[in-house]
Amino acid sequence: MKAVIFDLDGTLVHSAPDIHAAANVMLSHAGRDPVTLEQVIGFVGNGIEKLVERCLRATGGVPDDLTPHYAQMNRAYARDLTTLTRLFDGVRETLDMLDLPMALCTNKPEIPARDLCDQLDLTRYFDVITGGDSTPAKKPDPLPLVHTTVALGLTVEECLYVGDSVTDFRTARAAEMSFAYFTGGYQPTPVEGLRPEECFDTWHGLDLSRYA
Repeated sequence: MKAVIFDLDGTLVHSAPDIHAAANVMLSHAGRDPVTLEQVIGFVGNGIEKLVERCLRATGGVPDDLTPHYAQMNRAYARDLTTLTRLFDGVRETLDMLDLPMALCTNKPEIPARDLCDQLDLTRYFDVITGGDSTPAKKPDPLPLVHTTVALGLTVEECLYVGDSVTDFRTARAAEMSFAYFTGGYQPTPVEGLRPEECFDTWHGLDLSRYA
């Protein structure tokens, strides 16, 4: 293993409370009832567009034109990226301990991903940050992960991907990359095909080299 690539939301950071708050601002502007934090956690993982669509579907149906709802969600979220967002316990210690190049590969758009990392003092850890709009495809398509490895100057065989969702699992499998699964993230149901030895439930004292 020559590098570690991380997902962001639900893997390194508990960002769902801020995403939840922004989603309810968007829904209020649309004249809809609010959604719960638990619902939003279940909606996270496939990009902001899918999250907006799922919130609208859960509160009365998806309108033909989603553009204003995307714009409202993005505005609300940009105002409060890290008001309630925190790193999971043990994450910073793990990042400090790793003596390898590191990168991010997330379905969050690149600009808010970079802004969030700046605000939480995470940017300094990552040589590459790939967002959901950095390539023509989003996870679980392997393209973003392959793009990240190429930007690191490495191959998929030389990298480990760390994530918390079935989307991350499918991305790693599609890219034929080693995978480590954080069970304390946002995946609401078991992941079929995930091996027990690929899983970890705490960042404290984590040795990522055993997943390579």
